[in-house]
Amino acid sequence: MRVVATIFVLAALVHPLAAQTPETSYVGWPIEQVQVLIESRPSVDPALLDLLETRVGQPLAMADVRESITHLYTLGRFEDVRVDAAPSPSGGISLRYELTPIHGVSEVEFEGALALSKGTLRRAMTERYGATPTLGRAAEVVRLFEQVYRDRGYLKPTVRAVPRQLHDPDRTVLTFEIDAGPLARIRNVEINGNPMAARTEVLGKLAANPSDPYQQTELQRRLSDYIARLKRRGYYEASATQNAQVSTDSTAVDLTLNFQPGPVVTVTYEGDRLPPERLKELVPIEREGSVDEDLLEDSAQAIRTHLHQQGYWKADATWRRLETDGKLTLAFRITAGRQYHVADFDLTGNSAMSAEEIRPLLGMKPGDLFIDSKLTTGVATVAAHYQQRGFSQVQIKTAATDKGNGLVTPVIVVVEGPRTLVGTVTIAGSSAISENEIRALIKTVEGEPFFQPRIAADRDRVVLEYLNNGFASIDVGVIPDFSADRTRVNLTFKLTEGPQTLVDHILVVGNRRTDPSVILNEIPLKPGKPLGLEDQIESQRRLSSMGLFRRVRITELRHGGTRHDVLVTVEEAAATSISYGGGVEATQRLRATGPGGEAEQHLEFAPRGFFDIGRRNVGGRNRTVDLYARVSLQPRDAPNDPSKDGTGLTIGEYRVVGTYRAPRAVFGGDATLTAAAEQGIRSSFSFTRQGLNADTVRRLTQTTRVTARYSLNSTHTFNERLSEEDQATIDRLFPRVRLSTISGAVARDTRDDVLDPERGTFLSAEASLASRALGGQVGFIKTYLQGFWFHRLPGRRRIVFASRATIGLADGFTRPGVDENGNPILIEDLPASERFFAGGDTSIRGYALDTVGAPNTITANGFPKGGNAVLILNGELRVPVWREFGTALFIDGGNVFERVTEFDLGELRGAVGFGLRYKSPLGPIRVDVGFKMDRREIGGQLEPRTAWHFSIGQAF
Repeated sequence: MRVVATIFVLAALVHPLAAQTPETSYVGWPIEQVQVLIESRPSVDPALLDLLETRVGQPLAMADVRESITHLYTLGRFEDVRVDAAPSPSGGISLRYELTPIHGVSEVEFEGALALSKGTLRRAMTERYGATPTLGRAAEVVRLFEQVYRDRGYLKPTVRAVPRQLHDPDRTVLTFEIDAGPLARIRNVEINGNPMAARTEVLGKLAANPSDPYQQTELQRRLSDYIARLKRRGYYEASATQNAQVSTDSTAVDLTLNFQPGPVVTVTYEGDRLPPERLKELVPIEREGSVDEDLLEDSAQAIRTHLHQQGYWKADATWRRLETDGKLTLAFRITAGRQYHVADFDLTGNSAMSAEEIRPLLGMKPGDLFIDSKLTTGVATVAAHYQQRGFSQVQIKTAATDKGNGLVTPVIVVVEGPRTLVGTVTIAGSSAISENEIRALIKTVEGEPFFQPRIAADRDRVVLEYLNNGFASIDVGVIPDFSADRTRVNLTFKLTEGPQTLVDHILVVGNRRTDPSVILNEIPLKPGKPLGLEDQIESQRRLSSMGLFRRVRITELRHGGTRHDVLVTVEEAAATSISYGGGVEATQRLRATGPGGEAEQHLEFAPRGFFDIGRRNVGGRNRTVDLYARVSLQPRDAPNDPSKDGTGLTIGEYRVVGTYRAPRAVFGGDATLTAAAEQGIRSSFSFTRQGLNADTVRRLTQTTRVTARYSLNSTHTFNERLSEEDQATIDRLFPRVRLSTISGAVARDTRDDVLDPERGTFLSAEASLASRALGGQVGFIKTYLQGFWFHRLPGRRRIVFASRATIGLADGFTRPGVDENGNPILIEDLPASERFFAGGDTSIRGYALDTVGAPNTITANGFPKGGNAVLILNGELRVPVWREFGTALFIDGGNVFERVTEFDLGELRGAVGFGLRYKSPLGPIRVDVGFKMDRREIGGQLEPRTAWHFSIGQAF
């Protein structure tokens, strides 16, 4: 089409109108008007007009016309572009671009005798071609559907793609007219070979009885499963195939099944013994279900390597096949020999590095097991240290002398060669980037040891700098000039610069709902700026992380010259997402079931579920709305009626949250508006809360972000388990309290995985201010600091040490009030919903929820009141055991204090314990049991020694 359009342009512009003389041309005439018409309708779309190189006031040039056509075609929106020119009365010309749009597929429908569900067909299409494939791929989708039907036994389907164009907006409804045809059924079955089971059993397991539907793919899967079962019985060479003869009308199939079980395979071991579990790992015949010769040779080598790693220097392993009476025996002979230890090192030839420097690098010392591969690695480390010191020609030779009695003397001979130092460093050929800028990238300086890897890194930094500045072609050669004795080398970085490429236009295609400006504002690539590699990668990353697109591709379009277009192709993800789920929550809670109404721990189970529906890209502006609801059925709370307390199930907790998110809406930060209504349960009270939150998050770096928030909420407490004497004054006077709070936070996150990290840290600090001046009923100031550190220990087992430290401090503002008797009082406590609590599966295990606290924060009956200060310390060793299962050892400590001034590190309480872990698709499922390190007497009884915790997700 592009060739046709270009020929049309040449005909229209070089030989315009019959009224003109043949030699008349519009080239060079001033352009007075430019129009764009889409199906004869004028368009003023700035995104289209900006792509035209033919500008009003400029002389007409054929290169500009061709460039404009190229830009318009590149958009992928038009199947034809035609340009016409007409003279204007004032001596100029008017240009008219007539565009024929591509009617993109907006909807896919299915009609006819489908036999299969529309959902099955749509899933197959979406998986490979997306929800709305282009018309150009309709034939491929047809072939896909034909294969889907044949795989399910419909051997003669008819599939036809019928597009229907619609206008305003331009779109196409693609309808697939399908006639599934007859379902083929199995007519006869012939079994060749020995399937190692009766015919009826075989056909039953394969679902291949006469009159059963013939489904080739499903039958092949069942055959594979059947062979896998034979291999588990020791028939490691078993195989099975199917052949089908289809009747002329495609309704019947004569099926032939061929079985070759092969011999039963037995693996035996001769000579020295190894633990059976270790042999299964080294000789994976059973796991692989194969006796391939390469696998057997690899197994023998694995045995040799294992023994060598244990110090059996001269160990060997061989294997042989023994076939008798239909049985195959694979016999491995293992010869471990004597275990060797290092006697001492025979080190010669070293002068630049002393023996004391070299010995620690070898990784072995006298008395250690002699491991030849370890010696090789150690010698390579020594050679690397020599090279870093400028001995680029160093050679190290090794041998091992058997001294008898299981002792080996490693012999190490060092040939150091001359030490080479860097002389002058010269830069030649740089013009686009200044010499000073390039020199700042080169870390090698005069007088340093000559080290090739360091120089290669310098060269790579220079190349990357040019690529990031739009130089697609840059050659950086490093030319060394050695002195005669090779003790000095002058380096010349010779640069050969190619042309610098600048961004001409950025063309966005594939966006049906998303405003192009949203995409253009997100990427660092800008017209007129260099087309840099780093900007291209960052553009790809940013667009992918927006969550709006299923696929993102950024392509450079070259059309001559140094200004290139950038084509951003996106495939939008579904706008609406729905998720739901459920589970069971297990929590240890306090109930007043003691003889005198004392608090006792009870393990309670409660079903819970959630539902979430979200809409992405609202209005095409990358705005998101979301509605989340969660509900939990809890044992009834009835503190005033012991006969009902803890019985039955009722809605104990719920949370309904509506959220609106707008990225980059406030000073470059992401803005979020939230309206929420919730009900929650603490150990000493329940509460309901309704509120509004507005916050903005600004990411300063990849790891650091800051947050500012304003919240207005009303909290009502009820079902209190505290007597009036134990209840804080503020809770008696304000059972429903309104809080107006501003807060700020900063966080730095370097964890490698948010759900189950192995390395990194998470540090955060938050400060909140609630004030009556902001519209609340009470005021306070509150800070909360926490730090997490995760470290994977050296070794193969991926053992992780995890730790956390948390401190919270708060103080209420004094305000006058009136008590229940009308007497004036001063109120300075925090509301119950804002006080700190500790204890439970995410803070201090070994204690039930909220039960950790200084004595004056716990009532005589054992119910917590909370406090203004909290300290929590955790340490945990996470150890994998088998596959997705693991265990953990932990120690937790901390306490809650009534006032900040009462903070006392000597009053910390602690617990130790262990747990089980399972890495599920939902996250780590854990079961922990904690043991209190100091038990206190409450209500005349000692606290329980242990507490159990069940949860999804790590404790911290």
